[in-house]
Amino acid sequence: MGDADLLRFLGLDPAQLDPAPAWEPRQAASVKRLDGTHPCVRCGQPARATGAIDIPGHGRRWLDRCMPCLIATTPRGSSRAPLADTLAVLREAAREAGVALTIVTDESYPAAVDNQRYHLTLTTDGKPVMHGWWADLSTAERKYKAWIGERGSRKGARITLTDEADGGRVLKAWPDEDR
Repeated sequence: MGDADLLRFLGLDPAQLDPAPAWEPRQAASVKRLDGTHPCVRCGQPARATGAIDIPGHGRRWLDRCMPCLIATTPRGSSRAPLADTLAVLREAAREAGVALTIVTDESYPAAVDNQRYHLTLTTDGKPVMHGWWADLSTAERKYKAWIGERGSRKGARITLTDEADGGRVLKAWPDEDR
């Protein structure tokens, strides 16, 4: 998404945006601008992120956003690598570095990662939200307890620990009212 597309998405007239100075090294002008006096162009809250964009016919303009609006309006291209490819790169880098790696992801992944036998899943309202795999049962059980404390208050949360080497047998589930 280009600058013009982003402005259309936000419903902004470029003339509404403050003029920005010519490019400065290390974005010095952007840092100075984040003084709490400029509102987010989307919601009006104090801006916590800013950047200058080039708009044909209007020149460089400031695009000030609060963090939630920045995240919600940051362009996400379709060129993102598939999760499996990203995980493969991470596993290879860990192998080369001689580092033990535990992968936790917020996207579903169809199979256990490498030889990591114990699979932890967080679902909310029946939909997978986060996964993690560990080779060691005591580590997986410790993570299971930590996830309950850290994420168990989510509405509709369910946390399960399964043994992938035993056909995905459920070892523990929280809450356990149906076991």
